[in-house]
Amino acid sequence: MPPRPNLSDLSRAELEALLVELLGDVSELKGIVAAQRDEIARLKGLKGRPSIKPSGMENATGPTPGGKPDKRPGRGKVTLRVAVETEVLAVTVPPGSTFKGYELYQVQELESIQNRGVLLGLV
Repeated sequence: MPPRPNLSDLSRAELEALLVELLGDVSELKGIVAAQRDEIARLKGLKGRPSIKPSGMENATGPTPGGKPDKRPGRGKVTLRVAVETEVLAVTVPPGSTFKGYELYQVQELESIQNRGVLLGLV
């Protein structure tokens, strides 16, 4: 390697060119050192450096590609947990009552009386 001239004698453009050259040399040497460290670790049987992949968050900040967006899949067929049954109950009308219309309501029965007692905290 030829000896470097005196830095005070160089112009600004020559200094900048020298700086760029030296920074390139430093980055090249850092790459060689990292490769040698990995090789030494491999020869010793140690774990190497982890290969960390980019997270992909940089892609989320950019513009979205054009075109039709993908549609999310639906839930599919809904299956009921209990059987739906309709039952009409005959009730005697108390004397003096008046008819105010029909009102629908739904009753869900538990499978056994023992389960009902456990759910209510009676057992």
